[in-house]
Amino acid sequence: MLSFFFWLFSFLFFSCIGFLLLLFFYKEKMVIYRRVAPFISGHGQHEQIEDLDELKQKSLYERLIQPQLIKIREMAEGRLPKQKMAQIEKRLQAAGHPFGLSASDFLLVQILLPVAIFLVFSLLLVPAADEKMKMLFLALVGSMFVLMYPNYYLAAKSKQRTKLIDKAMPDFFDMLNVSIEAGMGLDGALKKVCSQIDSPLSKEFLSALDDMKLGKSRKVAFAELRERVPSEFFQSVMSSIIQADQMGIGMSKVLRTQSQRIREKQRFQAKEQAMKAPVKMLIPMVFFIFPTLFIVLIGPVVVNLVTQFFS
Repeated sequence: MLSFFFWLFSFLFFSCIGFLLLLFFYKEKMVIYRRVAPFISGHGQHEQIEDLDELKQKSLYERLIQPQLIKIREMAEGRLPKQKMAQIEKRLQAAGHPFGLSASDFLLVQILLPVAIFLVFSLLLVPAADEKMKMLFLALVGSMFVLMYPNYYLAAKSKQRTKLIDKAMPDFFDMLNVSIEAGMGLDGALKKVCSQIDSPLSKEFLSALDDMKLGKSRKVAFAELRERVPSEFFQSVMSSIIQADQMGIGMSKVLRTQSQRIREKQRFQAKEQAMKAPVKMLIPMVFFIFPTLFIVLIGPVVVNLVTQFFS
C-alpha cells in the first residue's frame, strides 16, 4: 500500500512539473492566440488546419521533446561564458564532432544524462530494494560516472583520431607530392587526394578547402587547420607548408622533405615501442606466467617432501 501511494505521489509530482514547464514555455503563445483568435479569418483557419495536419504527421519526439531540448540548449548557450563554449567546441573538433554534437548539445547531454540516470535508479530500484540507502548511493555513483564519462569519451576519441591522422600522413603527402609534380595546383591536388583517401586527415583538408571557397585565404585556412588537429608533428608539417606557400618555395620539394621526416619519425616511434615491449611484458610474466611455472616445476617436489615428512 505504501509503494502504491509513493508511485501515485511521484506521478502527480512529475505531472505538475511537466505542466508548469509547458505553461512557462508556451505562456506567450497562449496569450497571443487568445488575443488574435476572434480576428482569425477563414483563410487563417485553413492555414491553421494545415499546420495541425503537418503537426499530426510528426512523431512525439518532434512535437514535444525536440522543441523543449532546443529551448534548453538556447538557454544554456546564453548563460554559459563564450570562453567555456569555445574550449568545448575545440575539443569536439579534435574528436571529429562525434554524433554531430555541438558544444551546447554536449553540455546538455552531460547535464541531463546523469540526472536521468539518478531519477531512473531512484524511482524504479530504490522502492523495491531492502536497503534503500545503499541503492541511493549506487545511484549517485552511477550518476557521477555518467557525468565524467563524456569527457573521457572525448579524450579517447581525440587520441584515436590523432593516431589515424598521423598514420595517414605519409601516404597522403606522397600522393599530394605526385599530383603537384604532375602539374596540378595545390588546391586541385588536395581535392584530388582527399577524394582518393578516406581518413580524418582528408576530412580536415576538405574542411579547409571549403573555408577557402567561402573567402578565407589559404594561410588563414591552413592555420585554422593546424589548430584543429592536436598533433604536434602535424602542426610542425603545416607550419612548414604555410611558410613555403608564403615565401614562394617549391611545394613539391617541401612535401618530399616532410614525407621523409614523417616516415623517419614513425620508424623511430616503432623502435621506441619495440624497446618498451620487454618492460611491459615483465608485469604479466611476474604475476601470471612465473607463478604457474613455479607450481609446475616446484609443486611435485614440495608434495614429495611433505608426504615423506609426514609418513
